[in-house]
Amino acid sequence: TIYAFLWTAAMLVLFAWKGTRLPYEGELRSLLGLEVSLVFVLLIIELSRLFVGSRGNKLEEATPLIIFVALTLIAALGNIYFLYLQIFVTRADLILNAISLVFQGLGVLLAIPTLITFRRAPKAAGQ
Repeated sequence: TIYAFLWTAAMLVLFAWKGTRLPYEGELRSLLGLEVSLVFVLLIIELSRLFVGSRGNKLEEATPLIIFVALTLIAALGNIYFLYLQIFVTRADLILNAISLVFQGLGVLLAIPTLITFRRAPKAAGQ
């Protein structure tokens, strides 16, 4: 969760710098606003992803972990956009989004065996 907020703050600072130093002219100016909006959308997805994954782990339920993996794929697509497809990609963009992808990949690598374990575990009476 901490990295999600640090990532958002760093990306906003980076976009403020890009907006003043790089040539966003004409239609590109509106695309700058769209890319800043995507930072907030990705923050919401990331926080939702972490909440659902934590809930699934604590309650030992498979369904939230499946949702966690799906949200991770969506968040990873957002990070890939910021890595390769945004208008101006800086070295800082590469570093910040690569770190995010590493965290997301580790989360999925840990979630899948946990998911399998929860699916195979016998259900207690009354569940």
